[in-house]
Formats: sequence, structure tokens, C-alpha cells
Amino acid sequence: MAFKALIFGHRIPSISPEEFKHHYEAHMSVIQEMAGPHFPLSHTRRYIERPDGENARVIVGSQADFDYDVLAEMVFESEEVYQAFYKVLTREENAKWIEEDEKKFFDRTRVRIVVLGDTEVTERKV
Repeated sequence: MAFKALIFGHRIPSISPEEFKHHYEAHMSVIQEMAGPHFPLSHTRRYIERPDGENARVIVGSQADFDYDVLAEMVFESEEVYQAFYKVLTREENAKWIEEDEKKFFDRTRVRIVVLGDTEVTERKV
């Protein structure tokens, strides 16, 4: 059974949403290399649209509801495969590189990660 986790990520205040995205995408390329076969089946990043560089384009809710900058979903074959990925990332040399790189763009004090349960999809009928 697939194991899925959702990440709520926040940029550091000193960079723009565009700079955050640029750094995060470059960061993920290195993480993919680092993790090799333990990388998730997919790591999907959805960035919050901020037309003025600060405020989210909110349809329902308030700005405070959208204080994060990216919503990322990781999908693994199983929880065991996720644990192997986590083990690679927490090796001393890898963890040090990740921490130093993330200081440039990612607010680690605010990150939230949650395991997802069932997913249901309703598609348009043709």
C-alpha cells in the first residue's frame, strides 16, 4: 500500500516567492541524487500563487489561512521505503548539507508534515 505524506513549507522572510521556488527546485534535484533509489515515487510541489509577491490569491478564507508557500506531496511504495529515504537524509553528512542549504530559503521552524490517509478522486464525466 502506498505511503503518502504532505508537507506544508514556508519561505524565510528575506526572499520572494520566486526565489523560494528557485531554491526549492534546485534543492530537490540534489535530494533526488542524494536519495537515489530511495527517492519517492513522486514529490509533487504546489506553490501558492502570490500575484503581488506577498498575498495569496485567496478564493475562500483569509490570508492567515495561507501562510505557507508550498504544499508538497511525497508518495512512496510503502512506509518502509519512506523510512529508508528518511535514513538517507538523516545521515550526518546529508543532514548537514540539507540544513545548511535550507537556511537559504526554507523556514525549518514552521514546516509541518502529516501522513495522508485515503484519497478519493471525482473526475468530470465526458
